[in-house]
Amino acid sequence: MQKIPVTRDGKRGSEILIIDSSEVVKIDKIRDREIIVHTKEHQYYLDFSFDNLEEWLFEDGFRLLDNANIVNMNHVAEYDNKKGIVYLNKQDRQKYKMASAARIHREHVENVIQLISTSDPSSAEHNPRKHDQLFEKIISETQDGQLLRSYATIRAVNERKRAEEKIVHMAYHDALTNLPNRLHFDQRLKRSFVEAERTGGKMAIIFFDLDRFKVINDTLGHHVGDLLLHALSNKLKEYVLDKDLVARFGGDEFIVLLSNISSNDEAAQFAKGIPELLKEPFIFENQELFVTASIGISLYPNDGTDAETLLKNADIAMYRSKEKGGNSYHYYHPEMNKRSLHRLSLEINLRKALERNEFHVYYQPFVDLSHGRIFGMEALIRWFHPEWGMVSPAEFIPLAEETGLIIPIGNWVLRQACIQNKKWQSLGHEPLRVSVNISAIQFHQPQFVQIIEDTLEETGLDPALLCLEITENVAMTNVPYIIETMQKLRSMGVYISIDDFGTGYSSFSYLKRFRVHTLKIDQSFIRDVTFDEENAAIVTALIAMAQQLKIKSLAEGVETKEQLDFLIMRGCNEIQGYVFSKPISADDFEILLKENKQLSIV
Repeated sequence: MQKIPVTRDGKRGSEILIIDSSEVVKIDKIRDREIIVHTKEHQYYLDFSFDNLEEWLFEDGFRLLDNANIVNMNHVAEYDNKKGIVYLNKQDRQKYKMASAARIHREHVENVIQLISTSDPSSAEHNPRKHDQLFEKIISETQDGQLLRSYATIRAVNERKRAEEKIVHMAYHDALTNLPNRLHFDQRLKRSFVEAERTGGKMAIIFFDLDRFKVINDTLGHHVGDLLLHALSNKLKEYVLDKDLVARFGGDEFIVLLSNISSNDEAAQFAKGIPELLKEPFIFENQELFVTASIGISLYPNDGTDAETLLKNADIAMYRSKEKGGNSYHYYHPEMNKRSLHRLSLEINLRKALERNEFHVYYQPFVDLSHGRIFGMEALIRWFHPEWGMVSPAEFIPLAEETGLIIPIGNWVLRQACIQNKKWQSLGHEPLRVSVNISAIQFHQPQFVQIIEDTLEETGLDPALLCLEITENVAMTNVPYIIETMQKLRSMGVYISIDDFGTGYSSFSYLKRFRVHTLKIDQSFIRDVTFDEENAAIVTALIAMAQQLKIKSLAEGVETKEQLDFLIMRGCNEIQGYVFSKPISADDFEILLKENKQLSIV
C-alpha cells in the first residue's frame, strides 16, 4: 500500500506525517507545489521535500544513502566499499550509473545493505535476530540525524512487514503445532491437482487420527494432550519430505499430501512409518504415554479427481482402520461407502438401544483347573436389534467407545452383572466372582471409584465377588493414575485382572507395580499354541511370569482338548472358552449351576 508524506500546515520545517493512500478521499491542487490531501476527517498538505522521498518510496526498494542520493536498491549491481561507489544496472563499468562518490557515506551504505539482507526472507542472510542486534548497534553508533531517520524508516517498515507476515502465517498455520492448517492444505491440494492434470502424475492423501486420544485429554487434561500433539507434530515435520505437506486438520486429526508419487505402494510405505513415529512413548511429567493411529489412504486419480472426494474417501478409509481396532492403515475401497452409511445407521440405533432395552448380558464361565469347577464368569454384552438380529460386539463396541456411549452402556453392564450375581447367591448357589470389562473411557471417569462403590452398595454384592477387567493398553495410559485407582479398588476388596495380556506395551516391572489378581492371556496366543512354537513359548513365559508374581493366570479362548492339555501341563490356573461353554444367557447359566457342570481334567 502506497505511503504519502504530508504536513498539517504546508510550512517548511513542519512535522512530517505519513498516511496510507487508502485513507485519502481526494486531492486538490491549489497552486504550483501546493497540493491539499483530504481524508474523511482531516486535510493535509503534500510534502515535496527530498528527505521524505525515501519513506514515500520505501516499499518500492528506495533507500537514502546520503543527503543527496536516494537509490533504488533493486538495481544495485555492485558496491565498491573502498571507493564508496554504488554501481547501478550496467555490466560495463564505463557505462554504469553511479551514486556520487564524493557524498556517499560508506559505512551507511554497508549498514543499509546488511539491514536489508538480514530482514529479507528471500535472502540467504535472512536472520531476524541478527537484524535486531545490528539495528541496535547501528543506532547507538550513529550521530547523523538524517541517517538515523533513514535507519528508523527501515526499522518501521520492516516491523510492519513482519507483523503482516505473521498475520498471513497465522491464517495458514495451526496455532498449537505450527503445522499448515486446513486452509493451507486445501490451497496446496488445488495446486497439486493442476500439476497432476498437466503431467498425468499420481498423488495420495493420508488421513489419520490418534486412537483413544480422548482418554488422555479427559484424564490428564487438555494441556497434556496439547503437549503430545506438539511433540508428534515435530516428528511429522522431520518425517514428511519437502515436496509433500503435512497439516493438522483439527483435534487429533492429521492429513498428509504425497505429491507426484511413483506408485500406489509409496503411500502404504509412508503409512507404515507413522506407527514407528509413535512406537516410543511420549514422556510428560515423568509419565509414559503410548498412542497408536488409525490411518486411511485415498489415491488420485483412482479414488477421486477433486479435493472433496479425495478427502472424504481418505476419511472413510481411516474409519475402517478404526473399526478394525486401530493401529493400522487401509486403502479406500468403494465398498466402504456402504459401510460408512451403515456406520451412521449403527450409531443412530446404538444411541436408542439402551432405552429400548435391546441390550442383554451373557455370561461365560471361568473354570479352575485344579478341580474343574466353575468359580466365576465374565459378563459380556449382547445387542439384539429388532430388525438386524444380534449385532456383533466387535462392530458396536468400538463405535460406542468412539462416541462416548460406552460410559452409560458399560455402567449398565456393571450394574446388571452385580444384580444378577447377587440374585444367584440369594437362590442358594455358591458365591461366584463376576468379571466385568471396563473400557478406557469408563476407567478414567472422574468418579469411577465412587461409581463402583455405589453400585456395590446399591446391589448388595460383596466387593470380593466383583472383578474388573482392564486391557493392557488401558493400563499403560497414565500409569500413575492407573496405579492409584487400582489401589483404591483393592482396598475396597474388588479384584482386578489384566485382559489381552501380551498384545501391547506392558513390561514385567509395570505388571509388578499394578499388583493385579489375575493375568488373562489373550486368545490370539492360545489359538495356535499347539502348533506354533513362538506362541507356545510366549504362553509358557506368561504363565511362568504370573507364577513368579504370585498372581493367577487365566487363558481365554480355549476351544480344544489339545489346548487345554497344553495349559494344564504348563501350570495355568484357570481357563474360559468353548471347550467348556460358550457365552450363554443368565437363564442358561443358572442351569449350569443347578447341574453343577464340571470340566473333566485328566
